[in-house]
Amino acid sequence: MSTYPDNPPPKYEPPAGGYNPDAPPTAGYPPTAGYPPPTAAGYPPPTAAGYPPPAAGYPAPAGQYQPQPQQYGHATVVVTQPVGAPIGSSMMRFGQSPALVICQHCGATVTTSTDYTTGLMTWLLAGGICIVGCVFGCCLIPFCIDAGKDVVHKCPNCKREVGMFKQIR
Repeated sequence: MSTYPDNPPPKYEPPAGGYNPDAPPTAGYPPTAGYPPPTAAGYPPPTAAGYPPPAAGYPAPAGQYQPQPQQYGHATVVVTQPVGAPIGSSMMRFGQSPALVICQHCGATVTTSTDYTTGLMTWLLAGGICIVGCVFGCCLIPFCIDAGKDVVHKCPNCKREVGMFKQIR
């Protein structure tokens, strides 16, 4: 027994001008202005970039190479800026790492060599460890670690001191 004995449901009819699954694939595609005619499958032939060519009067899509007219007789000037320009060591504020400076003694542009020396911070750390109660050798640890020491910057050419970084001033 059927649910619609006398009246079967109506067949779906697409609206006029809308999508029609029975229509051939070329119906309404592609727009005619600026596109090549469709192929047998209904699609324009592929291009090198995979996109249809631009319509007349419009520039090419971004990213595509456009040859530029050659200009002869003109020199191209390239301006570069130095990376990490050296600073006079008398104006430099030194840190824990080597620095690019102009040595005030020999005038050479050098990257300083660094030496670590015991300073006030090292002694304060050792004293603090002693106060906490670690007097059996643990108070000597700050003298073995460079992070708590002062840093002396020297010129590798003339071996003279060009600056110093102190943990506590």
